[in-house]
Amino acid sequence: MRIVHIVIGKANPESLNGISRIIHGMATAQRRQGHRAEIWGLADSVNLTPRHREYEMRVYKRTRARFLLSRELRSAVEQIEPGTWVQFHSGFTPEYAMIAGQLRERGIAYGISAHGGYAGGVLTKGRWKKKLYFSLFEKDFLGGAAWVHTLGPTEIEDLHKLVPQVQAVIIPNGQEAIPIPQPIADPGLERPLIGYCGRLTMRVKGLDFLVRGFSEYKARGGKGHLWLIGDGEDRAILETIAAEGSAPGSISFLGAKFGQEKNQLVASVDAFIHSSRWDAMPTACLEAAALGRPLLVSPHINIAEHVRRCNAGLLLDETSTGGVLRALERVEELYGAGKLQELGDNGRRLIEQEFSWEENAKRFIAAIEANFALA
Repeated sequence: MRIVHIVIGKANPESLNGISRIIHGMATAQRRQGHRAEIWGLADSVNLTPRHREYEMRVYKRTRARFLLSRELRSAVEQIEPGTWVQFHSGFTPEYAMIAGQLRERGIAYGISAHGGYAGGVLTKGRWKKKLYFSLFEKDFLGGAAWVHTLGPTEIEDLHKLVPQVQAVIIPNGQEAIPIPQPIADPGLERPLIGYCGRLTMRVKGLDFLVRGFSEYKARGGKGHLWLIGDGEDRAILETIAAEGSAPGSISFLGAKFGQEKNQLVASVDAFIHSSRWDAMPTACLEAAALGRPLLVSPHINIAEHVRRCNAGLLLDETSTGGVLRALERVEELYGAGKLQELGDNGRRLIEQEFSWEENAKRFIAAIEANFALA
């Protein structure tokens, strides 16, 4: 089966953008199962960094007038043969609306991987523009999809508020096993060491809650240190919040890290936290669990139920500064009692048993075949 994944960007598996890593994992697993999986990236430049990929990677240049496809991309879409499955990644993208229109005219089925792009919080940014765009383009794009790939019930609820009749399929993201590397934390750091890894953006990731919550935890006599691994548009603001807090010397901004160095840093922490206001299923949480780190997550992300069910960490009782504070106090109790690492061991087993890319690919192909059987 030929599967064409279409994404904005170049699906760099080393990117801070979790969607890029997810699509790379999807295409790789599907290719290993014998399918003709390929990725089409839409980008401002067609230059592609050489790297090993098991699937075909194409890059098409985006035009300034994004509703007008480049000649090369338009030609490629016209050459997609019947029986091909096309999967778009995320939404609210003019190029997607144009491509999907061509596919519908030719009777070629497509799906959409939401990646949290239709969450209620996402739609509050630029609300009026998005509402207008939705009524003109996105409603047809969503409504024309054979099904929408979601990661859990929260995404389905948000989708049905927008298009009640849309068919949704739950397929958890995958995560390959990661050999646990030698930790590289400074042994002089006060423990427990709490870590975050990802984009430094407050609105989605709730990092204002994290930094303020950690500062209040320290003000109340809490122990430990906080690492923020990553970079992003809100780093300067977060550094200011940390400097104005109770214990700025206990919060370190380490910058963006990749590959083995990133894994070593994450493997060094005693607990890994994501206090997101909303999020689909952060790949950083899956990677941390694969490295045997206990997870502290807000109840609004789709991995939360897995964490609760498998006792792989703690859920914040609310997504707020106070919620972070109380979670950190509980972590300190578990760390002092020598019980924290048990949660991390449970998380590693969870990844091995339920989040393999092989299983992701099988469920994805089954959803495609079910659609073709009904057509």
